[in-house]
Parts: sequence; structure tokens; C-alpha cells
Amino acid sequence: MLIGSRQRLNTFNRLPSFTIDCNSIKQVEFTKSLVVYIDENLTWNVHIEHISKKIACCIGILKRSRFFVPFETLLGIYNALVQPHFDYCSVVWGNCNKSLSIKLQTLQNRAARILTSSSYDANVDDLFVRLGWQKLNLERELKTATMVYKSLVSPLII
Repeated sequence: MLIGSRQRLNTFNRLPSFTIDCNSIKQVEFTKSLVVYIDENLTWNVHIEHISKKIACCIGILKRSRFFVPFETLLGIYNALVQPHFDYCSVVWGNCNKSLSIKLQTLQNRAARILTSSSYDANVDDLFVRLGWQKLNLERELKTATMVYKSLVSPLII
């Protein structure tokens, strides 16, 4: 896989071929590494689509079980099944475009409405305060800032 902007990759008349020990390496548009899908343009479309499907399935589990289990258990299910998909390697893919970020935020909003048994038009800001949550873009910024801080400070501490 060659990584570059769409415009830069289109400048090639013919994509270069690579071989290792006389074995040709197949050109792919995306690949998976440690459960993160990386595409050739680093747009994160494939990765966000993949985790969105998983998150939507887990939210469906929450919706079906909300009448049978107490709120604390539902919150535990959310923290175990949904939140890890939002968090895993978010420092890497967190710079995704705005439409993908909105897609993920919509899923978190839906989960908040299901957990609180609110209507589809309930104000999510009030629900987030009630649940003690932050919006996903703020969480990603906080994780990125924490990682930068740790990488700058930890070499100084011996």
C-alpha cells in the first residue's frame, strides 16, 4: 500500500510494483493493523465505518435490554461494549474529517438517549451532564494532549 494524498497518488502513470524474495506484493487500498483500518489516503473512512457498525450493534443490545436491567448495569454494558470502540487508538485516527466525527457523535448521542430513556429529540448536553460524559471530540483532544505531554515530560524524568 502506498500512502499519500489522492492527488499525489494520481500522478503515477503506473503504480510501482514491489517484490520480496522474487514474490510480488499485492497492492491494496487499505489494511488492518492492530484493529485499526488504515487506507492509502489516511482518510479513516474504512475504520470509522467498521467501528460504527460495531457500536450500532452494541447500542441495539442496550436498547433491547434497557427494560430488563437496572441503569447501573446498562451503564456498565455501555462502558464495556461501546466506549472502548470510541477510545481505542483515537489518538491515531482522531483527526478524521468532520462528517466522520459527526457520525460517531451521533452514535454516542443515541446511546445517551437510550440509557436515560429519553426521546429522540432530547437535548444531549443535559443528558451528558447527567451521565458525566464528554463529547467525543473533546475526549480525543484530551487524550492527544495527554499523550503529547507524557511524551515530552517522560524523557526528562529519569
